[in-house]
Amino acid sequence: MRCSQTHWGRKWLKEPAGWQALKDQGLLPKGNFLAPYASLLGEARWRKNLIVGALIASTGVVGLWAIAEYAPDIQKSVFAAHYAKELISSGKLTAESAVTDAGKVIIKPFVDSAINWAYFWNMIGAGVGMTIFTRVAGSMGRRGAFLIGFSAALVTTFLVYWKIESPPTAYIMMFMLGLSQLSVFAGFAIYLPELFPSRLRSTGVSFCYNLGRFAAAAGSFGSAALASKLYGDYAAPLPSRYSAMTMCVIFLVGIIALIWAPETKGKPLPED
Repeated sequence: MRCSQTHWGRKWLKEPAGWQALKDQGLLPKGNFLAPYASLLGEARWRKNLIVGALIASTGVVGLWAIAEYAPDIQKSVFAAHYAKELISSGKLTAESAVTDAGKVIIKPFVDSAINWAYFWNMIGAGVGMTIFTRVAGSMGRRGAFLIGFSAALVTTFLVYWKIESPPTAYIMMFMLGLSQLSVFAGFAIYLPELFPSRLRSTGVSFCYNLGRFAAAAGSFGSAALASKLYGDYAAPLPSRYSAMTMCVIFLVGIIALIWAPETKGKPLPED
């Protein structure tokens, strides 16, 4: 599927006119694949934008991969306890049988279904959040949209991991988590290309976003270390809860980076 998409994309998609003109005039960075990075880092204006863009993108990617993606770990424990109580109350299990392997087999389908539905509502929230972010970025500006997005993600993520207690509340909370935390990903597609000139745009955007992936890998190790070492003495699912709540400080990085972020709303794409 991806090979087919790549083939048809190369066949039908055209290069941007500005970039093509630079290529025809021989004005693109010359040398090996490191040449564009040398230009980005060697020129103060683009170096500043590169750092700001990387911090903003890293905030969103770490928030997703080092915090939100661990939600099912907490849900498994919380949902299992919830459905065990329901099945015991209905007489289908006893308190003793609920903790046996046979009892866990009975509980598991309910837990798996609830996790799937929580993820479904998370993705619905993401779609709504990205739509709202796009409209806010177009009306208030990019910096204002990111400020709202990161602030909402900080508050919502903290509350979700603190208060999630049952599938019904999880569906609402995961919707809100997607609405706030994933909304900023729409901003990456809007804002990052507006930070760099045509000759460096694709390199700058890819650097910002993919640096976020390395940051997310480090964040995942940090999250695991918090859960196992700092909060490891607590009973499950508290280590995962407290670890995720602590990791919410990452959103402050994005908020602080906005101090130096240029506002690009209504302005032409930058050029040398």
